[in-house]
Amino acid sequence: MEHTFQSPRPIPDFLRKDVVSKLAYVDESIAQVTLDDHDTLHCHLRTELTPDQRQILDGKMQQVIDLLVTSTRQPMIKIIENHLDRPVPGRTDPMPQLLETGQLVHTGDGMFSLGPLVAGLCRYFENRFFQLALSQGAGIHRFPSMIPASFLEKIQYFKNFPHSLSFAAHLRTDLNTIERFATETRCQDGVLHLPKDSFSGIRHLLAPTVCHNYYLFLANRTLPHPLAMATALGTCYRYESINMHSLERLWNFTMWEVIFVGTANLVKEALLRVGQEASLLLQEWGLAYRLENANDPFFIREFGMQTGFQNIYDLKYEYRARLPFKEGTLAVGSRNYHMDFFGRQMQIQLPDHTTAHSGCIGFGLERLAFAFLAQYGIDPNQWPESIRTALFPTP
Repeated sequence: MEHTFQSPRPIPDFLRKDVVSKLAYVDESIAQVTLDDHDTLHCHLRTELTPDQRQILDGKMQQVIDLLVTSTRQPMIKIIENHLDRPVPGRTDPMPQLLETGQLVHTGDGMFSLGPLVAGLCRYFENRFFQLALSQGAGIHRFPSMIPASFLEKIQYFKNFPHSLSFAAHLRTDLNTIERFATETRCQDGVLHLPKDSFSGIRHLLAPTVCHNYYLFLANRTLPHPLAMATALGTCYRYESINMHSLERLWNFTMWEVIFVGTANLVKEALLRVGQEASLLLQEWGLAYRLENANDPFFIREFGMQTGFQNIYDLKYEYRARLPFKEGTLAVGSRNYHMDFFGRQMQIQLPDHTTAHSGCIGFGLERLAFAFLAQYGIDPNQWPESIRTALFPTP
């Protein structure tokens, strides 16, 4: 079943991908959205809609387009590094082969279990990133996969990223509630049907990133030195609706980060220094990529204002790896400067009692492995020698 909607407003080229990605959150009936060259949206529907329901759907889509087009200016693209033209042998999407050979198993929406080939690549990248961070003086940390709701409210996450949230819940600590759940709960078509009011109030959410837990770790403290550095690996959760269809977009994914908290100058210097070392690793691995300014995937009503702010102050840069099979790129990592936002919100002070600034560098390991396999294929004989010999040493 398809529903088409002709936008009465021209959609600028620089916004086309953002419009399509945001429309994934417009209505549960939408299974897929495409946008053609004539600004016509083609929606593949899960169920048939009545004329009234289609009219409501049109109104929602128009609302998204109006908000994005009227509030967003075309950003100035600043390219810091450009290695996209690096020759690579891969030309095909690795997903079908990985699934066919059992190296990936699709276990649910935005979830894949990784076999030895992909998991080995992720572990290799993880180890090299940790070596980099430790050589720069970062201390290893481990953080929970959950984070308090009160923290996310304090840093305005509910306002800026409500669509990507994942919630941690548990049954009410009440015998009757637990008994009713045990006897009445059923799973139908993959959806859990349970007695009303079974869950307690939600106090925690699944962590959307690694660095948040470090700022919580330092909350209400005065740093003993003008720069603190931490490195950690964590499982992160960001719901991306119908955009989750391969290792490009996962509901839960693994992220390595190195995090800096200190004076503005020292944080900026560390971001540049460690970022350059990370770039050297990508080049050693033969990755075709580009480092350019970017913005976060803010919610619709915050998109234009927040992305403009990030571009003006050079707050975010992304490592975008080439995907030869689709003539496109994929963000596999980023450098982020938060100014004093987290320092103010979490009351983190420097030795002189001024507010700390912060920044981080992070890489999504599954995305990085996917981009690598898209460029070099799943046959290790085609891989750069340093990675091949590390993962498959000769006896």
